[in-house]
Amino acid sequence: MSSPGSERRPRLTGVIAALLTPMKDGGTRLDLPATGRLVGWLVERGIHGLFIAGTTGEGLYLSPEEHRALTRAVVKAAGGIPVVGHVGALTTAQAVALARQAVQAEVTAVAAIPPSYYSMTREEILGYFAAIGKAAEPLPLYLYNIPSHARNDLPPALVKEIRKAVPNVAGIKDSSGFAGRIADLVRTMGPEFAVVCGNDEKELGAFQEGAAGVVSSGAGIFPELYLELHAAWKAGRLAEAQAAQERIVAMQEALGNGARLGWYKYVLAERGVPIGGVRAPLLDPGPTDREVIRKSLKEVKLL
Repeated sequence: MSSPGSERRPRLTGVIAALLTPMKDGGTRLDLPATGRLVGWLVERGIHGLFIAGTTGEGLYLSPEEHRALTRAVVKAAGGIPVVGHVGALTTAQAVALARQAVQAEVTAVAAIPPSYYSMTREEILGYFAAIGKAAEPLPLYLYNIPSHARNDLPPALVKEIRKAVPNVAGIKDSSGFAGRIADLVRTMGPEFAVVCGNDEKELGAFQEGAAGVVSSGAGIFPELYLELHAAWKAGRLAEAQAAQERIVAMQEALGNGARLGWYKYVLAERGVPIGGVRAPLLDPGPTDREVIRKSLKEVKLL
């Protein structure tokens, strides 16, 4: 059981990889052995944490049974580094059920996008996160703000209200990309609240504005770039950190800035970590796409 007040301490720090979900048989089934290998590969390279079943992990395409199996496999392979299980869903009941099984799987924390598709009132959003927070006890809950996908934004004033109503809310992964949002969250929520940046092109700036960490899709395929940025920033070597940030931007531009998860999986295979393809209706890269990927990454000296 957590000690009193510990739920509000930052638990996500440094570089957290948004994990791709390994699949087989044309994306129709999970590949749990490949999951263990991918997690081991990232742990060996020094990743600070893992964020699973989120946007990058095709989380909303997974059945509850797949969600459970994936979570257990990742926790087993992670060797004690933090594992955050994303449990956001279209309904409160679905999210609560996923949160309960994530707790049983012994994740470090849970995270959730707001209820999606419909525009929600303040009361609806508060009720949703309150239910998830209760189901997640005694673990911390991280809000996951991605209005481009989830429709409903979580601005600082609402985040403050949610935290007041839900005691185990410990931080937020903000992927809004809105100018000044990270700094506003840090200023509004205070030092005990973990503000984590989910936009690759803004990571150095986020650290400079007080973010506790970054959750990145790219860190799951090129972890060394993100770890280099973080280490240089921590050591005060800003020119090196800026150079790493520029390489991250170039890499993400070469891979469609997160819009093509099949491209990410293809690059992992090229790096010696095959994890299969994506789940329909998502598409894997065809021959022309693969040639574009190889050429683009060679231009920035990453393949």
